[in-house]
Amino acid sequence: MSENKIPFANIDTWVRFAYMVLYTVLLLAARLVISILVLVQFLFVLLSGKDNENLRNLGQGLGKWVYQTIMFLTFNTENKPFPFDEWPLIDPSEGYEVRSAETVDDAEFVEVDEANDEDVPSFTAADDANDKK
Repeated sequence: MSENKIPFANIDTWVRFAYMVLYTVLLLAARLVISILVLVQFLFVLLSGKDNENLRNLGQGLGKWVYQTIMFLTFNTENKPFPFDEWPLIDPSEGYEVRSAETVDDAEFVEVDEANDEDVPSFTAADDANDKK
């Protein structure tokens, strides 16, 4: 005789629920850390003109961790994120870097006089022709 398990009595489901509660609390803490990180990074850019690479890397890792956590919480994966797995890998090429004005080459700027007016779409050209009649 095969034993039919009632889903409600499945111990694995309750263990997963405990992990889900833990990760929900960690996700709430991560939201606070992200808010502080955003504020501090903004202050770095405001005061020094460029971002802090360590904070940027922390933000990228934390963002990937949040993604992995949400995937676990929504049953899209059975892999538990950090601290039961490795911290997500940081790829500096994925990030964005704020450069100070001193590091921007002059060749990157276009003078207004050199800009070609034909390249700029005009939504009033037809109106101007009607106004002249």
